[in-house]
Amino acid sequence: MRNLVCATRGGEGSRAAQLAAIAQAKAENAALTFLYVVDPHSLRGVDDSLETAVSAELHWMGQTLLRIAQNRAHAAGLSTEISLRHGRTTDQICQFLQDTHADLLILGTPRGTTANVFGDDAIEQFATAVEQQTNVPVKLIHPDSVAQRSSSH
Repeated sequence: MRNLVCATRGGEGSRAAQLAAIAQAKAENAALTFLYVVDPHSLRGVDDSLETAVSAELHWMGQTLLRIAQNRAHAAGLSTEISLRHGRTTDQICQFLQDTHADLLILGTPRGTTANVFGDDAIEQFATAVEQQTNVPVKLIHPDSVAQRSSSH
């Protein structure tokens, strides 16, 4: 059985990725895990006295977003797993893909990214880095187009 991972955060790109991941998992009868990473390095510039509270809030938000994704899958008749990790986003995603022997990572792109014109958007660079580190293909889902692209540069 193939093992799909959908890394999620907030926003339309993540929702589009979740829906695409659910559809693909159902079509392939594959396992699907939704992954959210709380990156403490994203808190740079936050006052030290607020860092613990902000980190806890990000953890809560991650749990909430994962439950929403899981509920979406359940409504579509698909059972899924969820995982919340803490650490650098790239490191945690790569480690999770290796730990779970994932076959595919599905990511949503933010609005405003190019739809595969030159492969120079930050999300495309991120996808390429993950593929190079893990040998796991990354599929990018653009929220404002039905066309789905699998990045393989």
